[in-house]
Amino acid sequence: MKNFQIFPVVLFFAACAFFTSCKPEAIEEPIVKDTFPTVPQASRIIIHFGTSTQNGCLYSFSNCIWIGWGTEVTNFDNRFALRFNNPDAASQYFGNYYPLTADYVVTADEAAKLGIEPQTLPSGFYPLAFTPAGAMVPFDVQNYSPLPQLVNENNPQDNIGQLHNLAMQVILSPENRDHIASLGDDQKAIESFVLDQTFTYLEEAGVPVSQTEQQKVRALGFDMDYSNYTARLEETRMTDNDKNVLRGIMDEVSGFDIGNVKDLGKFVTRLTEIENNLVHNTQLDDPAMVLSTVSTIKYSRYYWYWRSISKGNGGTVEPSQIPDWVWADIIGFELGGPAGSIAASVIVYLDTH
Repeated sequence: MKNFQIFPVVLFFAACAFFTSCKPEAIEEPIVKDTFPTVPQASRIIIHFGTSTQNGCLYSFSNCIWIGWGTEVTNFDNRFALRFNNPDAASQYFGNYYPLTADYVVTADEAAKLGIEPQTLPSGFYPLAFTPAGAMVPFDVQNYSPLPQLVNENNPQDNIGQLHNLAMQVILSPENRDHIASLGDDQKAIESFVLDQTFTYLEEAGVPVSQTEQQKVRALGFDMDYSNYTARLEETRMTDNDKNVLRGIMDEVSGFDIGNVKDLGKFVTRLTEIENNLVHNTQLDDPAMVLSTVSTIKYSRYYWYWRSISKGNGGTVEPSQIPDWVWADIIGFELGGPAGSIAASVIVYLDTH
């Protein structure tokens, strides 16, 4: 995790609201059910890669990204481009495609410095290129796969999905994969290592998991039928109302086959519509949990599709229906919060690969 710094921000008035809710008269309110797992407020999660956001935010799997490894913005054939002075690190991290998950505006000042025209780079998958000038991402709109914005500022829990996708990159780093391989078939050792990495990641992300919750996550056991989301949903501590809302969403997304980038775009568009509708749903009992779950569904499906075409199996997609490790993301979140989601997804993915 040397390539990024994370700066948590806890708003003063949010703290005031919390303590105000603890007035004596609140005792007369109905007793709130056990709220485990804890769902952090996404506004606390502000993730930055590298040393600076020198040219603003280039959205990828974090909410403001500036990659290290000697990266610089440059003019490549009259196009805005990222150049990586460490091509091996860039290739390991991104594979074949850089996922720009939100539109990026090249301002007039930036454009003038680079000798290009002001422009907006639309979100999508941009190929990495290995040129005589070095490894780079030329943001060429004539040679990219367009996608709707993954980032959704309307969802107050959007950063939960970003936190999840960045965790996948960190925990499945080449170094960690080598260590996991050295453990052979020792499933307990692999699970223990993944959980340790998950808790460390969340600690450094400013959303630490308490010792009590760590014990509960470790006790979950990850050998379960994740694709049977209806049964797993019943095991959560959510209200029947919230379960019904999520069950309808899961029923819909379970029928979403994704075999190409256009399919992924339709999926992202639909999930964003669902998020926007849920934000205005005043009947939800635990809006943070529901919105975080939907964010996890959207980001996870996007991440694993991107990984399959960018790094795995010679560019073939696996599979077109939601794979078990994505269901593990979703169910893991509902049963164990961000830690349960991250650990379950990694463990199931490794078990099937």
